[in-house]
Amino acid sequence: MQVQTIKLIFVVIVCGFGLIVLTNQLMVKASKRTHVVGWICLVFSLCVFIAPLGIVRQVIRTKSVEYMPFLLSFFLTISAVMWFFYGLLLRDFIIAIPNVLGFSFGVLQMVLYVIYKNADKGEKKKLPEIPNKIIILEEHKVQELTEQIIDIVNISALLNSEKLSVVSQPINDGIEGAHVHQNLPNEVEVKM
Repeated sequence: MQVQTIKLIFVVIVCGFGLIVLTNQLMVKASKRTHVVGWICLVFSLCVFIAPLGIVRQVIRTKSVEYMPFLLSFFLTISAVMWFFYGLLLRDFIIAIPNVLGFSFGVLQMVLYVIYKNADKGEKKKLPEIPNKIIILEEHKVQELTEQIIDIVNISALLNSEKLSVVSQPINDGIEGAHVHQNLPNEVEVKM
């Protein structure tokens, strides 16, 4: 499993780099190549700083910093600050711009670490688990459900027809035996 993952990452990196080089050589004039490569690097730089936001969400939900190492956040923030000043001194905004966001996200991660680091020592709050429930229907219940479905289909057919059949039921009040209503019509016309 790990060998396949490493191969996949290697192929993606090689293909991505090859695509960047090929695009720059064939489609971009020589004078604008540095700008195109700069913008591509800007996008990947932003991806590096935005990637930990998934962990930030998990930290907020679980109130635990178990999966967010402090040193990673700290050194990403220091790196962002250093690259920002380097870009500022060169007056190269392609270097400076993504590092402002990197600094902001790094500070956010460190603040969350300080807020939730003591929550680990107390009660750990885990993500809710969805129970695996398997419902096994017994054969007589399946037959009962089938009969109910058939009854619903029959009722639906009756409601959609122009005439409804009316069946009179004998009334058994317990005193004189069953009585049948003879003055009720057998069919009622329904207009919809």
